[in-house]
Amino acid sequence: MAATRNKNTPGNYKLELESKISNASYQTYEPYVVPSQTNFAGNGLIMGRIGALKLSENSCDIESQLRGIGSTNLVNPQTEVTPEINQLKSLNLITGIPLILPEPFVHDTQQRPFRGGNM
Repeated sequence: MAATRNKNTPGNYKLELESKISNASYQTYEPYVVPSQTNFAGNGLIMGRIGALKLSENSCDIESQLRGIGSTNLVNPQTEVTPEINQLKSLNLITGIPLILPEPFVHDTQQRPFRGGNM
C-alpha cells in the first residue's frame, strides 16, 4: 500500500529542516541570550540566576579547583588558580529610607535604686 501522507517527501523534509534551523537561530539570537547589563538584585528585586561567566572571567578554572578535578594528575600537575572576579553593581528600584537610631542609653550609677512599698 502506498503512503498517502506528505511525511516522507523531499519538500516536507526540507520544510521541517528549515523550521528547526529557524527555531534554533531564534532561540540563540545574541540579544535574547546574552543580557546587555548584569547587576545584583538590590532593594525591590528578587535575585535571579547569573551566569558563571558574568561572575568571573575564569569560572571553569575556579570550579575545577574547588571540585578537585585534576588534583591527582601526576603528569601535568594543577597550577594554583587566581580568581578574576567581576565587580557587579546592585540595581535598586526603591530608594531606602535612612535608619535613625537613638543615642545609646547611659545608666546613671550615682542614683539609689527605687524601693517599692512603704518606708
